[in-house]
Amino acid sequence: MIIQYIQLVIYTIILVIITNYFRFKGRTTFNKCFLVVSSLVLVEIEGLLFDFLNTKWILAVFIGVSVICFHILGGLVSAAVSGLILFVQIGESDLTVLFSYLSFAGLVHLLASLVSNTQIESDHWLSKLTENSKQLNVFKEVSFSMQQTLNLQKLLKTILTSVTAGYGLGFNRAIILLIDENGSKLSGIMGTGPMTAEEGYKTWNRITKSKYNLMDLIENKESEKSIDLLLNERVMRLEIPLDEPNFLYRTLESETPLHIKGIDENDRALQLFAQQFNMSELAVFPLISQGTKVGILIVDNPVNKKPITATAIESVIPLANQAAIAIQHTRLYSKIEDMALKDGLTALFNQRAFQTVLEQHWTHRKQSPLSTILIDIDYFKHFNDTNGHLLGNQVLIQLADVIKSSIDNQDLAFRFGGEEFVVLLPSTSKEAAVQVAERIRMNVENTSFPCGEKQPAGRLTISLGVASTEEMQSSIAFDLVDIADRALYRAKEAGKNKVVC
Repeated sequence: MIIQYIQLVIYTIILVIITNYFRFKGRTTFNKCFLVVSSLVLVEIEGLLFDFLNTKWILAVFIGVSVICFHILGGLVSAAVSGLILFVQIGESDLTVLFSYLSFAGLVHLLASLVSNTQIESDHWLSKLTENSKQLNVFKEVSFSMQQTLNLQKLLKTILTSVTAGYGLGFNRAIILLIDENGSKLSGIMGTGPMTAEEGYKTWNRITKSKYNLMDLIENKESEKSIDLLLNERVMRLEIPLDEPNFLYRTLESETPLHIKGIDENDRALQLFAQQFNMSELAVFPLISQGTKVGILIVDNPVNKKPITATAIESVIPLANQAAIAIQHTRLYSKIEDMALKDGLTALFNQRAFQTVLEQHWTHRKQSPLSTILIDIDYFKHFNDTNGHLLGNQVLIQLADVIKSSIDNQDLAFRFGGEEFVVLLPSTSKEAAVQVAERIRMNVENTSFPCGEKQPAGRLTISLGVASTEEMQSSIAFDLVDIADRALYRAKEAGKNKVVC
């Protein structure tokens, strides 16, 4: 008897080894069938060794394995096969035993289902917790990054990268459009992501090899100016009016995300996105801060074609809300900064801004000359006394426009105070600065200003003083303005409406 037990153990071990070997070779269904057949072989080995003494109990193992592999159908078939084995090999046809086998199969199926459902639910909640943890980490990192800047371009790159990065929310592509000051249209500002699947896979391979995390990607987007060039060329050409009921207008009005699974041929704006960016399924998020409509965030998956789920949309909503607040704060800061550095009447930069810019260019004066033009309206007190300050303000606004139209793009115009203006000319020689000043003087002389004919010269004129660093010995930047001021005083003494260097 002991020898028979040893043989049974040896045969069982051999059977287990063979079963496991084939388990790694075959597919799931084949593996299940092989396991069931192996358990049946074990029944036969036991029968041969022990003259079917324990077959009734060993068949329960065969039934249990069959239920686990093929559920209730496997249990029914294995119970029937077990009954047949008992009848053929032992000559027993007890219906009670068959009923017991069927009951056992049902019990195993019930327990297996319970365990399986518990495992599925556990995996579901684990997946939820993992996803929520990932999202919280994304929001934490993005929030930290947003707090480090009030630069709109850097802020937008941070938002877009967090939406598209694998360590972020994982969409393939994202685009941001912002509403203009009048609230009449949406303008494309920035996008990130590929235009084609090939481009997307190439980027993924590069990121995988470099082992970038989310913050690395944000910094990388900031440093690599050539990234997403083709996409951004098309994005920045976008101008979508909000006076027609397109999909962007609907999203802003409803203040809720919009999931689009098919392209509506009657929506011209949607047709445009489908053509320009090859979009077929997309999600659209309104960017709204404290009731103020800021813009739109659009995401899609043109590379892996992964369907956009309700869960994926929900994951973006907190980030979209956070982005809207950050964008609005950045815009408000920019407006406040403009108010601090710009003249409220003429919209030119003010004296404070001039001093800052002058210091910046002053450090390069030895490499290239720096010139300045100081401008003063002739007889402006007479003009205000005769025509009033309101008309005087109109003259200042018009003069600012003439000055701006008379200088090159690299030159900068400022309102210095009262009726005085100053022009800063980087990399400009004294002779070239005199030519610019003379051009400004002539353009003003040939411009029709309101009530200009009432001036002593019969028209509104200006006097200009020019100075350059070419012959300066001083190391103090504002001395350049003092020299220009002395030249302006000489122009006034020489009869006004003149340029003096």
